[in-house]
Order: sequence, then structure tokens, then C-alpha cells
Amino acid sequence: MNYVWKKKGSFRTDIADNVGLTEASVSRIVSELRSEGVLSEKRQPAEYPGGPSAILTLSKNRYLGALEVSSNRVHAGVATLAGDRVFSERFDLKDGASAEAVSQVIGTAVAALADCAERSRLQLHLVGVSVPGYDPRRAANPIVMLNPSETLERLDASFPGVPVEIANSIVARAINQRLTLGTAGVSDDYLYVFAGHGVAAALVSEFWGNGEVTTCEIGHMVMDPKGPQCRCGHFGCLEAYLSTSAIAPRLKIDEVELLALGDAWPQRVPISEKTGADLNARLSRLGMAIGNALNLVRTRRVFLGGWPANLGEAGRASILAGIDSCLLGGAGSVVLNFVQSELGSEPAAALSLATFGYLKRGAQPAQEEENVLAQAGTESMNP
Repeated sequence: MNYVWKKKGSFRTDIADNVGLTEASVSRIVSELRSEGVLSEKRQPAEYPGGPSAILTLSKNRYLGALEVSSNRVHAGVATLAGDRVFSERFDLKDGASAEAVSQVIGTAVAALADCAERSRLQLHLVGVSVPGYDPRRAANPIVMLNPSETLERLDASFPGVPVEIANSIVARAINQRLTLGTAGVSDDYLYVFAGHGVAAALVSEFWGNGEVTTCEIGHMVMDPKGPQCRCGHFGCLEAYLSTSAIAPRLKIDEVELLALGDAWPQRVPISEKTGADLNARLSRLGMAIGNALNLVRTRRVFLGGWPANLGEAGRASILAGIDSCLLGGAGSVVLNFVQSELGSEPAAALSLATFGYLKRGAQPAQEEENVLAQAGTESMNP
């Protein structure tokens, strides 16, 4: 299912050739998934003579919900398992909002999600929740004062029995970026870095194509203890230099206007020579942080999304210079790829998180999943 998802549709023979299954096994699994309504098959001849004439896609009759906290807003959305969006709405949420204000906006977003499902008579099979700074090991979120337990309770009250996948925003963004790379992307682990309203990174594992994502709080790596204060409360974090809230004043533009331009703002906003030099110095700091992060892992492949991807070769040179100054062995072994992050398409990342979570559960409703796990436990005790 993950292969079909990443390919946005695939032929049976293609699946057999790329996931290590025989065509007979693929046919058996496809038959089961079609009967369960997870996969659909439609006529679409292959582009080569004598090829298959029907393509498999994820179902357009199963629905997923999403809540995504991003760029001073909470985005709510619903889409089919195949990725067709049927509902999207956003609600303002300022940086530094109190716990009460955050709770109120989240409550409004959940209510909008529930209203959409009720009006359209949609049964959600999973809800993905993407939150900056989220870490299940921490009692408090230093970035957004969101209470995960309260959010889960609200979702359970509105969608009883529907599982929820909640994760740090960078995890959702990395999963969404992996989807855009498709099956021709990479076959080994890589570091995904994003710079926008926030700055973060994640290590993506491609071991057997599992796509597991581990957060790397690169945005809150302290570059200078005497530097500007970050929204997390510390001083001199990378995010305090690279986020759009830090960049906007240098460009003499409001951050809201900057975000509205998307990641391509470096091509749309006049940048003086002095400001350009300042941006390159900031990108050098980004490179230093990436270099330090790479010292902790084995991969040397980096995918960078967000506004730095639109500063061209000068920006690339600054980043590589920063990496070279910190990475043991230098930047010569590093493969740096610029990618578009699709800023402004929210809640695309949270919907990708929801799809990933649903497929990871075997595309089964919560109760069915519990029954399968219980059966597996019984079988393990009675070989």
C-alpha cells in the first residue's frame, strides 16, 4: 500500500518487481484490499505495448481528517485516502498564544472538522495532528501551549473510536516530502531540513522503505548563547536567525506578507547587497548546524526545503561552507538537495501523516486492529 501511495497509482506487475513479492502474492493481497475497500482498480493502459491495462490506486471512498498547526494558524482538513481534498479551513493562532487561547482555537478547529464530517456524512478512519515542538516525552510544549491530552479527548468525543496520529510538525513535513519524492527518490537514509516560520530537521529511514521519521531539533541548536531570543525561551537558537519572523524585519516586510509569498519569496522581494550578505551569513549558520547534526549520524544525504532552497548557488555555497566548517571530514561527501516544501498547501503535511499512520496500521479501523493484535497474541501463545 505504501508503494501504491508513493507512486500515486501502480500496476500489479510494477508492485511485484519493486517490493519483493511474486505476482501471485500481489494478486492475493490486492484482492483482499479491494474487498475491504482500501484499494481500487481502474482501466488505464500502461504506456508501453503489451503492458497491463488496469492501475491500482488508494480508495476514494475512505476519508482521513487532519489538524495542522503551522505559520500562526491551525488548519483543519479532510481528504480521501487517495489524496483528494474535500474540506479545508484555517483559524488564526498567534505566536506565544496562551494555553487558554490555543485550547479555544483547537476546539473551534475540531468542531469544524466534526461539522464537515456530519454534513457530508463522512466516516473518518484516522485523524492526523501535526504540532510544532511536540514531544511525547515532554509534559509541556515550549513552542505551542497545546495540551495533547485535551486535544485527544476532544477528537475522541467528536469521532468516537477513530484513531489519532499525533506528531511533531517536522515529522509530518518529512512524510509529505517523502511522498513528493516518489519511489524514485532515495533508497538510503537522509536528513530532511525545513526552514520557514519554524526551523527543524528529521532523519528519515529508508530501511526496507519503511519511511520511519525521527525528529532532530536542529532549529533549537544554540549557535550563540548571547544571540537573539528564540520563541522557545532560549537565546541564540538557529531558528532565531533563520525563521521568517527573524528574516522579515531585515527585509522591511511584515511576516504575514512574507509567508503569503510562499517559499519563493527570495525571487519576489527586492534584496539589497547588504541584506543578501546578511542572508548568506545566516545560511552559513544553517550549514554549521547541519554539519553538527551529520556528525551524529551515518548519512551524508540532505534534503533542504523552505526559503533557503530559493536562494540559488550563492545560498548553496554558504550552506556548504558552514557544513564544511563543522563536519568531520568536510562537506565533500555531502549530497545537498534543494526541494520545494509546498508552503501554503496546509494541511497537506498532516493529511500525509494521517495516511502514513493509517497504512502503517494496516488500513484497518481501530476495533479491527485490536482484534488482529489480539489474534496474533493468541497465536503466539499457541504455536
